[in-house]
Amino acid sequence: MRYSVRRIGLGSALRMSLLLGWVVALCPSLCMAGLAVQVLRTLSRALAQVQTLDITVLGQKIATIDPLALLQLRGAADAVNRLTAGLLGTFLLLTLALLIVGGVMFVAAGVLVSVVYNLLAPIAGGLEVELKSRAGQGD
Repeated sequence: MRYSVRRIGLGSALRMSLLLGWVVALCPSLCMAGLAVQVLRTLSRALAQVQTLDITVLGQKIATIDPLALLQLRGAADAVNRLTAGLLGTFLLLTLALLIVGGVMFVAAGVLVSVVYNLLAPIAGGLEVELKSRAGQGD
């Protein structure tokens, strides 16, 4: 038996894209979140090594220079410190955010492919599928 797929239902494509999107995006999301946490840890250690400079003349401190404040990086350093304070929470939030973004991208691709297929199928005749009944099962 030969059949031709003339149209893909948009609801069906949306359901399958949602289901597959989370599965496909899970591993890359975990890897990217792990990489981001490692980068945050390294950045936090590097920023922690930056110290203020005290300028003294004849034993009197006349000025203090904060390189992070001078470069306007104090807010960024504080944000990195907050993110690295709870690494597990940061990892889980990043994983969830990346999983959602990956799922949405997969859904968009699935819907786009189904719309394009539905536009081209009447012109090209659609995808042909040959079906064969298995022995021992009814027709």
